[in-house]
Amino acid sequence: MKRSEGNFMMATNLRNKYAGKIFSPAAVATAIDEVAFQGYRHYRIVQELPFDLSDTDAARALEEWLDEEEFHYVWRPTFTEPDIRRPLSAGEYPELVISW
Repeated sequence: MKRSEGNFMMATNLRNKYAGKIFSPAAVATAIDEVAFQGYRHYRIVQELPFDLSDTDAARALEEWLDEEEFHYVWRPTFTEPDIRRPLSAGEYPELVISW
């Protein structure tokens, strides 16, 4: 295995673990209940890491759960802050917004 393949696999594994953590249906259900109790009608899963996780197994499993529970959801673009030292570092990634 070449180094680039190993690095790709490490990055993929980290992203999958992170997605599994933030897209857990039980955790999302708890968060939705908390914000609904406060009167809100939407919940955004705010990511600490700027990755596109929309194509992970965890995200697809959460989407299936949201469909079963009849929630509405959309992947909205989130923009990263540009780094002054690296002007090309700015970009965007999608985050999931759930509403009811």
